[in-house]
Amino acid sequence: MSDLGEGLGRDVVDVGCFAPARFTVMDAQNFGVAPGIVGHPENSNRSHVDPAARERGVFGENENIEGIAILGEGVGDEPVFSGVGGGREKAAIEVDPPGLVVDFVLVAAPTRDLDHDIDGFHFSILPGSVSLRRRTRLGTVRDSPTVTTHKLTSTDGFVVLDLDDAPMAIGIARSAPKVLVDGANWLARSETYRYAFFGRKVSGASAAVNAAVDAKAEAIASFATELAGDAYSTVHLSAGRGISPDDLAGLRSRDPRPESWWSERDALTAAGIVAAAGQASGGLSGRTVAIESFDAMTASLTDLFRVAGATVIEPDVSEDANAVLHADVDVLVAGSKVGLIGDANAANVVARLIVPSGPMPVTAKALAAFGRREVTVLPDFVTTSGHLAAWPVDGSSTDAAELVGAAIAQVMTHDKGPLLGACEIAEAFLGTWATVPFGRPIA
Repeated sequence: MSDLGEGLGRDVVDVGCFAPARFTVMDAQNFGVAPGIVGHPENSNRSHVDPAARERGVFGENENIEGIAILGEGVGDEPVFSGVGGGREKAAIEVDPPGLVVDFVLVAAPTRDLDHDIDGFHFSILPGSVSLRRRTRLGTVRDSPTVTTHKLTSTDGFVVLDLDDAPMAIGIARSAPKVLVDGANWLARSETYRYAFFGRKVSGASAAVNAAVDAKAEAIASFATELAGDAYSTVHLSAGRGISPDDLAGLRSRDPRPESWWSERDALTAAGIVAAAGQASGGLSGRTVAIESFDAMTASLTDLFRVAGATVIEPDVSEDANAVLHADVDVLVAGSKVGLIGDANAANVVARLIVPSGPMPVTAKALAAFGRREVTVLPDFVTTSGHLAAWPVDGSSTDAAELVGAAIAQVMTHDKGPLLGACEIAEAFLGTWATVPFGRPIA
């Protein structure tokens, strides 16, 4: 037995009771040590005051623990301690090498909270849990349990399908010298959540044609011809950046969306965005609005907001390209690109309401920062869904403002905010008929 008071030169207090030898979910730094006795001292083995590996240049956090007493059984009310007065204790945890699983390496953590109250995140699939980018057949790559990338054979291009088991897939096709598959995956995910939120069994899709300017016309023609084949009979695409509607005109005959969807989709989408802003702000009369204009649809928003009673502020972007994002207004309408508003520029956004006019303009970090400042971010896959009014199913509304306004009203009071609330509604529906994909559509 050792006298810890003499051996360690520290105050030793009576222990009133022994906690069960286990780790708990909360307060995990307060370790319970299993009872046991070390019968002999051992020499120290490269002991050091700071054994952390120093990864990332941060300090180890030891909660000022300088030794661990090994607790023996008490005699009556008198606790009995046994320990090692000069040296280190024998390891209390035996090494148990893992089998065919992923090894986790725990390193010293920064002495501050880095999760910023984030409630949602992109789930990275670890090697060994599922097959990553596994070829299932010629020209097809499995990216995750639900996502499949079909490589085209006639030109340099691909088609991403977010859900394998959906009866149909809908999305956009784009063309550029190099379109990244990862970005296409997230655009497809946004479409999946759009249709799921409104209770439709549809997979998101996203296609791309990689071609230089001088070769683009021929490449897009080959793309359209291949997409017209039976292998893609349930995939329905509309033209995105770099592709014109005429390029895909040959695919329209089998597309389930009515003619009114094609002719009115921009106007209906714009009407839905204005309705979303009005619903979330409690009315637009007297509100100030800044609009990021980047295409024909967003260019039409100015008149619609003015008709609704808002004052549209048009900052000078000649010297500051981000002047619209940083405008001192009540409502910011933006969405020119994925991840437009990130952690770096979120602090400069003054608006109290952000209404997306395109897919995923706010990153996860920016969303968390806005949450702490009580800035509301609406779900892009809802605000931009006014065009669904032209393609009603099961008695859904044929009025874009009514359709989107009612949807925003449904999520505004969600305890996690409207964006994460909308994600949960979409996922609840997806869970009734498909495998819910990993990762929410947040940049």
